Amino acid sequence: MSASPEELLAHASSKVRERALLLQGSVQARTRDGNVVRARVQGSRRAPYRVMVDLGRSTRSCSCPDDYNAICKHVCATLLMSQASPETFDPAPAPRRLPNVQGWADADVEHLLERVLQNHPAVVRDWARVVAEDEGFDEDEW
Repeated sequence: MSASPEELLAHASSKVRERALLLQGSVQARTRDGNVVRARVQGSRRAPYRVMVDLGRSTRSCSCPDDYNAICKHVCATLLMSQASPETFDPAPAPRRLPNVQGWADADVEHLLERVLQNHPAVVRDWARVVAEDEGFDEDEW
């Protein structure tokens, strides 16, 4: 069952909503692919936080360290932007293929990369930077 942004925003406290209103101008790189909304939200750290909301599954994730609130201010700001200005969310680019590892299924490579990300995030950042350079992407694109 799909959830609307309003339904997910109902889980945000009034304090989180107030802070999210101030962050709306910081919601960048907005994309939408069906029910999945993604954005980067510039917060207090140097790198923007990565936000993903799947309205179809009523799930959300953010790379921020907020484990206290039911919904963080970055997700809330993204939802508010998708409500107020849905036309500013570009269609998501075609998914990139996982690196070819001979004899491995894509799901196995994905699982390996997730485990590396959980245990060694700096290694994943370095690897992503090398891949981006090899493929001619700007650092902002990944």
